[in-house]
Amino acid sequence: MRRLAVLEAAVEQETPFGGRSRLWEAAADLWVALTPGPARVVADRGGRPRLVETARAVTRDHPEAERGMRLGLDGRSWTVLRVERGAPAPGRMTLHLESESE
Repeated sequence: MRRLAVLEAAVEQETPFGGRSRLWEAAADLWVALTPGPARVVADRGGRPRLVETARAVTRDHPEAERGMRLGLDGRSWTVLRVERGAPAPGRMTLHLESESE
C-alpha cells in the first residue's frame, strides 16, 4: 500500500532572547510503502515507560534524505535512523524509522 508522507528537516533559529529553537520544515513529499517492525518498551530510571516502535519505509530515492530527519505519516512523526540507498532496487531507498509514545 502506498501512502503520502512528508519528509521534514530540522531548522534551527536564534530566539530574540539569545536561545535556539528548532522547527521542522517540509523537505519533500514522498509516496511510501510502510512495513511495521518490532516494538519495545523502554523505561528510564525514575521515568515512565515508553513504547518505541520501528518501521521501514520504501520510496523513490530523494537526494535530501538523511539520518536525523523526520517522516510525517498519518499524523505521526517517525525519526529517520538510517537511509539505505539503492535498496530494494536502483532508484529506490529504504528509510529505517523509529517512533516513541507513552
